[in-house]
Amino acid sequence: MTLESHSFRRAVALLCAVLMWTACAGSRPVPAAPEPAVRRVDSGRTRWVLRPSEAYDALCLLNLLRGDAFYTRFHPAEFQRFSARLGTREQAALAHLTERMAKQGGKMVGPFLTLVFSVTGATTVEDLAATVADDAAWSRMRADFLATSYGREGGFAEMEDVRGDLGVLLAFLERVEFPRVWRAEYLPQVEQAIAGLAAKVAPHDVVGWNEAVLGRELQVAALSAHVLKFAKPHGIRVTGWNFLTDATYPADVTVKTAVHELLHPPFTREGALDAKLSALEADPYFQRLVREHDPAFGYTTARGLTEEDCAEAIDVYVSEREGLLRNREGRPLTGAEFFRDHDDGLHVLAFVLYEELKRAGPSREGTYEAFLLGLFERGVLEPGGLERRFRASPGHYPVKALGEAAAP
Repeated sequence: MTLESHSFRRAVALLCAVLMWTACAGSRPVPAAPEPAVRRVDSGRTRWVLRPSEAYDALCLLNLLRGDAFYTRFHPAEFQRFSARLGTREQAALAHLTERMAKQGGKMVGPFLTLVFSVTGATTVEDLAATVADDAAWSRMRADFLATSYGREGGFAEMEDVRGDLGVLLAFLERVEFPRVWRAEYLPQVEQAIAGLAAKVAPHDVVGWNEAVLGRELQVAALSAHVLKFAKPHGIRVTGWNFLTDATYPADVTVKTAVHELLHPPFTREGALDAKLSALEADPYFQRLVREHDPAFGYTTARGLTEEDCAEAIDVYVSEREGLLRNREGRPLTGAEFFRDHDDGLHVLAFVLYEELKRAGPSREGTYEAFLLGLFERGVLEPGGLERRFRASPGHYPVKALGEAAAP
């Protein structure tokens, strides 16, 4: 045997071994990406669960790509990065999404999309796209959403009309590799925020605080805060005991968001309370607040604004007591200062209720529903008298939402 033939056979054998190894390796499934980190923290009645979400971030990004300055000012670099790759079909889909859902439907696009899709338990863009593409999955989402209080109130018509747009836009996110970008670039930022947040939420028993004011137990096995790259400027309640917050928010903002979102809805609206609130919603001043405020804040229906205000009254009362009300520089705020600046002072009813909660104090007994009915019985709340009651308070403020200017 010559040296050349021996070497040749060794080379062939080595090549065959490599090919066999490659074939075997190629037949193995590609390992899945590791699951994002989840942190759990117990605090009294509250079991915090802090987690990221590719799916919710994707829906918030779609809202950002509509180009509304209300959102792009918070994420200018990311808006430029992804909007530069939009084609004609995607731009048309975003325009129709804005027209049908925001302008005609009066809904905040990002928050509403996350709310609806939350009933599916989707965690990835792939999950979202599969729901939109599959008739059976879409029907399940529709039925599950319409079974919630949010679905019974707002329906599903806008979602049906934008289903095709969502298919186009989710395909765009897959084409520009948003899932890969999210895991490689945004997830590490979010996980770092979660690590810091875990220690800071530990002292805050938000469930216990709210139960004390509501006068009833909340059946909250766990409170999930989904920490996102693109939630800002919102804190968003979705179905179940879940809410969305932003990775850049200070801990007190996320805790305050939890206080607030746990309160939706703050009561079952029925019977005498429903009748009283419906009469109050016909108050001319309340109607002006519904019609004349900037719709970017949401709350474009009387019932929606009423629910928000009844929840926000408790939120601000509790948050002020617990030292969670602060301005951007970290200075503590009073409730009156908060209401003056928040949403252009829109929440007048919440301010009136907040003052009555402070007046009653922590020794107040009974349910929140009974507290509200008592305010009607005593004439504190009465149709036609909301503006008068508000102006009579020493803490009242110019309502920018109605074009009222501050005193020089």
